Amino acid sequence: VSRSNMAAGIVEAVLAKPGAWGSTRVGEGKTVCLDYSSINIAKRFHIGHLSTTMLGHSLKRIHDFLGYKTVGINHLGDWGTQFGKMIYAYKTWGKKEDVERDGVAELVRLYVKFHEEAEKDPTLDDKGRAWFKKIEEKDEEAIAIWEWFKDITLKDTARVYELLGVEFDSYAGE
Repeated sequence: VSRSNMAAGIVEAVLAKPGAWGSTRVGEGKTVCLDYSSINIAKRFHIGHLSTTMLGHSLKRIHDFLGYKTVGINHLGDWGTQFGKMIYAYKTWGKKEDVERDGVAELVRLYVKFHEEAEKDPTLDDKGRAWFKKIEEKDEEAIAIWEWFKDITLKDTARVYELLGVEFDSYAGE
């Protein structure tokens, strides 16, 4: 096998189909759903999300290239009692203007404060659970605050996703 002839043949094949060499229509008529990144609401995008984000987005691009209809899903996680704790912390120690100004950094500060205070007063855990129960029961105030925290998080992570060239079709979650 002549390496130079082989390389020339590959270059000719690539030039004959610019941007499409190696693609097929094997996925035509098929849909692939890819769930990746899965950030936590009210927390910063961190290094632990980077690998799943890039692997998932690479798989999405490969499937797109092979003709599949792809659906990129960012399943927003961290649903649970911690949201009740976040709401309690915000309602007890937070200020709307601080959250609007400092975004996720302020939400994290409030979350840490909750846990510091709960070590001194364990009844705070029950108060956090009560707020989470309100979310589960679709209480208007609890849902509005949770949605606000979600919007702040998505705004904060949007700049990271933009730098990475990553887009999602769905921001579904729990």
